[in-house]
Amino acid sequence: MQRFSLRENILFSYKTCFHLLKKTFLANQHTQARFSPRRFSVMLIFSAMLLVLQTLQWLAYVADELFFPGYKSVNIRKPLFIMGVPRSGTTFLHRFLAADTDRFTTFTLWELIIAPTITQRKIIHGLSELDRLAGGPMKKMLQSLEWLAFGQLDAIHKISLSDPEEDYFALAPIYACFLMILPFPFPEDLGYLAFFDDAAPEKDKARIMAFYKTCLQRHLYVHGTDKILLSKNVSFGPMVQALARTFPDCRIVGTVRNPLFAVPSHISSMMEGAAIFDNDVQGNTFRDQMIDVQRYAYTHLPEVLPQLPVARHMIVRMEDIQTDLRKVVSTLYERFGYGISPAFDWYLRLESRKQKAYKSAHHYDLSSYGLSEEQIYRRFSDVFHRFGYVPPVEAGDQQAIKDVSEMGR
Repeated sequence: MQRFSLRENILFSYKTCFHLLKKTFLANQHTQARFSPRRFSVMLIFSAMLLVLQTLQWLAYVADELFFPGYKSVNIRKPLFIMGVPRSGTTFLHRFLAADTDRFTTFTLWELIIAPTITQRKIIHGLSELDRLAGGPMKKMLQSLEWLAFGQLDAIHKISLSDPEEDYFALAPIYACFLMILPFPFPEDLGYLAFFDDAAPEKDKARIMAFYKTCLQRHLYVHGTDKILLSKNVSFGPMVQALARTFPDCRIVGTVRNPLFAVPSHISSMMEGAAIFDNDVQGNTFRDQMIDVQRYAYTHLPEVLPQLPVARHMIVRMEDIQTDLRKVVSTLYERFGYGISPAFDWYLRLESRKQKAYKSAHHYDLSSYGLSEEQIYRRFSDVFHRFGYVPPVEAGDQQAIKDVSEMGR
């Protein structure tokens, strides 16, 4: 495995950043980064914030090397990765397992976007203690700002700075986070991340995995090396082989969901994200790109995970998490050799009842994306059969599936 080089990552970060900014403002013709007054204004603010945050973070990474070099000796023991098809219940499963704090430690959103380094966390923990002694005025202000920033996204993905979150955001400084495709909609530059194991050059795989490993080491350095690192990244599905090589004793849980619901939900959430930056998502190009992402995830996970020992991997359906959470989690714990404490078992029983009554607040209309159930079935028929999902039409109903347009091919 390639050794972590801070200098190499900093140079790559700024080189990539300025390349993407140049395309955004000077070479956006015939791309989804269309020129519009709104997009120009949003990207101007976003770019300034990005450069400031990126610079502060890299300075903090340098400080880590100077003041906390001991993080490099941290041993990451049997980390547990939750990944899956987009919109397939990874967030719920992650946040539920994160409640088992006697066993796991995981990243929170504030750690990922504000303080990914040891230095930043030490500073913020100190300021937090001073704020607590003063009665918590800064905490109250941050809670108000959090509601203003994230409240409108609750129906898509409930967000709080203190909630467990996917540590894929930790890769944003080196532009290896696929969500960067929203402000920078250039598939030729960032699209490979959605097909990582097959599309990423070996040099990039090694560099990105080496950087990610240090992110986990820093986290354990702060939170304790006696805990198991719990990671949830829906976007890690394409990286399963690279992760398994980097962390040879890891455990991996993959989640899937009926394509009739997962596909439009993913398209909807990504389109709403693209709308923030006023990207050009008219027509079917962006939709088909997201279908390709979904298609790869549905295929790659069940092909690669069985190559690991049975005691180190498991694929679960979101529908089973909803109907029998206790059984799914009990099976997972038994397979990975975890014991369920009485307190966590009580919590498991309580959440299992809640999950059965859960109804998503994220709604979408297939026809608004130029899709139908028959089109989705045709594109993902193997998924229906592999995971036991009921097709929307009888396989022999030719009238229902004829003249179906190509989707994302």
